[in-house]
Amino acid sequence: MPAMTDPTNALTSFQEHLDGLELQQCELDSNLYLHVDNPSGPNSLRFTYVRIEAGVVTALAMLALGEPMEDGPCFELGYAVPEHLRGQGRAQSAVRSALAEIKHGFGRSGARPFYVHAVVARDNAASKRVAEATLAAKAEEITDAFSGTPAVRYLHKVVYP
Repeated sequence: MPAMTDPTNALTSFQEHLDGLELQQCELDSNLYLHVDNPSGPNSLRFTYVRIEAGVVTALAMLALGEPMEDGPCFELGYAVPEHLRGQGRAQSAVRSALAEIKHGFGRSGARPFYVHAVVARDNAASKRVAEATLAAKAEEITDAFSGTPAVRYLHKVVYP
């Protein structure tokens, strides 16, 4: 069986293609940049938020449109930080800012509530800490459908006042 999806691979690929990507500076966090694409066609909307320092991607938070929940769309969240920069709170900061930006952006168009979820390997303590701090304090025990790996799922509903 294949391994669980590793967002570090997305960070590496993003860095390799950085010069050719169209980025826009975010509105709420001017140190965060957004790239929007449809990697697999019109129904595969993906929002990639990055922090860049001296041409180096130092944190990535990616929200890809997944299967809808009962009362709204759901985005799959992945995040990564280069290994030499881990343990500094960069992932939590990028995820918090990305969630604020996407909520703000959708809110301008009168969006309805939506969900964000992250599936994390059960033994990935650092990634679990990020998800607990940014999405939900409690997780649901699952088996990753892609890899068969024991995992946990964090779910957060984004609502508008």
